[in-house]
Amino acid sequence: MTIEITTFAPFGCRIKGVDFSAPLSVDVKSAIRQAWVDNGIAVIEDCPSDEAHLDLSRCFGEPQPAATAKLNLKSNPYIMALNQDENTPVNLFEVDGEQRTGWLGWHWDQAFMPEIVRGAVLRALEPAKIGGETGFIHGGDAYDRLSPAMKERIDGLDIVYHFNGAQERNRFGYPKSLKLVERDANQAASIEQYMNDFPPVVHPLVITQPESGRRVLKLSPMHVQYVLGWERAASDELLEELAEHLVDERYAYFHSWTKNDAVAWDNWSVIHSAKGVPPGVIRRAQRTTIMGDYKLGRYLDEGLALDDHAERLVD
Repeated sequence: MTIEITTFAPFGCRIKGVDFSAPLSVDVKSAIRQAWVDNGIAVIEDCPSDEAHLDLSRCFGEPQPAATAKLNLKSNPYIMALNQDENTPVNLFEVDGEQRTGWLGWHWDQAFMPEIVRGAVLRALEPAKIGGETGFIHGGDAYDRLSPAMKERIDGLDIVYHFNGAQERNRFGYPKSLKLVERDANQAASIEQYMNDFPPVVHPLVITQPESGRRVLKLSPMHVQYVLGWERAASDELLEELAEHLVDERYAYFHSWTKNDAVAWDNWSVIHSAKGVPPGVIRRAQRTTIMGDYKLGRYLDEGLALDDHAERLVD
């Protein structure tokens, strides 16, 4: 099999010519994985089935059952359904004067956990006819854009995160225009419970992506609380500055979906967001989650072990 890999601005790569009619060879999997590591995201065209989705996912690591079990397919616990139609309960937000369902602010997955997933592969089954773009920003590029003085200032800092299911409460790197219009009643009942179930965690602000050797600004605007050991005023000032620097959409790639597109992202180095769709717009997608191999996080309470949590969630 001959595959074609091309890069695009501001970062990322597109992979064409993958033949999913038979299991992918070791060489093809290796080439896809290396392109993913080098570029942070990989867009793979024409991924035609659940079986192909799983085979592709194994290029990047071992899939694990999706964190929120009720979203998993009954026929396959490694695939999570992300569907929206007129009967789907939704959270409705207003962003820049437009109403959106399925809107998600910038984040890396599971910042509220001490051990995070390595990545994910999202595949479009029925793309939205209006909206629905998914955004990506590379934390390595964001680190490179920092001044030498700022790089020195943030070296060695730790950040505290705590589960926050109410997006309108996120203070850093979120649109000032964001307003909650309506919250899904089931989610509203669980937000405070999940805050209790998931104790605060600590992650380094800057990491080294081990395969590429790149330094990465490892900040998730979703769930972030404060700089460990700093006075709150100074912490807030720094996080505001860094978050606005990180989420500068001049450096973002927004993917407009075509049926059977699959996009894989490296959760070590890339943050992502979802622009959502107007109310009533239908879309169907599926996602696999790649098992985590990140060992840099810990609970704020030093008496807690890494597995001291009620369950995992996807965010």
